[in-house]
Amino acid sequence: MTTEKQVRANRQNARKSTGPTSIAGKLKVSGNRITHGILSNKLLLAGEAQEDYQALLDDLQQQLRPVGPLELSLVEKIALTLWRQRRLVHAETATIELATNPRRIASEVESGMGFSGYGDETIRPEDLQPSDRKQAEQLKWCQALIAEYHQSDALGLDDLGKKAPMIHAQLVTDAKADNKTIPEYLSDTTLEDYAVDLVHWCHQEIAKLEKQQARYPALAALAITAREMLRVPWQKLDVLAKYQTTLDNQLYKAVKALRDAQAWRIKSIEAMPLDEESPAADAA
Repeated sequence: MTTEKQVRANRQNARKSTGPTSIAGKLKVSGNRITHGILSNKLLLAGEAQEDYQALLDDLQQQLRPVGPLELSLVEKIALTLWRQRRLVHAETATIELATNPRRIASEVESGMGFSGYGDETIRPEDLQPSDRKQAEQLKWCQALIAEYHQSDALGLDDLGKKAPMIHAQLVTDAKADNKTIPEYLSDTTLEDYAVDLVHWCHQEIAKLEKQQARYPALAALAITAREMLRVPWQKLDVLAKYQTTLDNQLYKAVKALRDAQAWRIKSIEAMPLDEESPAADAA
């Protein structure tokens, strides 16, 4: 019987067992849910079709022409071994694709960290990539536009191209995108309000790009860990190499046994004496 004191002690110990607390530890544990059936003894796994296996077996039977239950069972053993070897190849291809899928890696980083991103954001595939030239140019453009706005006096359409050429160029681009002239585009707002909104957007864009640059090193390190987690079970290459060797040996033995059985059958037929009363004897 468990005493009340033991129950309290068990509850206290359970509270201490909260699992991994570090980001890397959580990420590693999250990889535990990635399962596989490469080493399974089952004939069919999820995603495998009975028709495909039957087609392989039919082709082998047509090629090897087994006779009798012994030879048929050996051909089935050959088919099963080849099927498992094919499973190895398919699994390797799938894990390589999985481990190089940016969206899946970002999802694994996000779930492994135990939350849905930084603040209200989610981790995007582009967050795991280093800043490229386009992002650097966007950052400089926004900074220059903000500086241009603060250095300009009262803005007007007549001299906007001279006083604030960057704001003017963006206004032209936005108006063209809506298939409108500049006066039509500004019919529901003022030029000053447009410029203020543009500067506000630039401030947000700068904050986003700077945040992405600041957090990239940490996210990139986690992405490497996630990518390795997605290579399960290919991390255990020694086990899989032994399994591949086992399958090769099983295939060799099954083929040899089939050849020996067929040779023995043919030799037995050739050594079998003819019945004197058989049609073959009468023909002789």
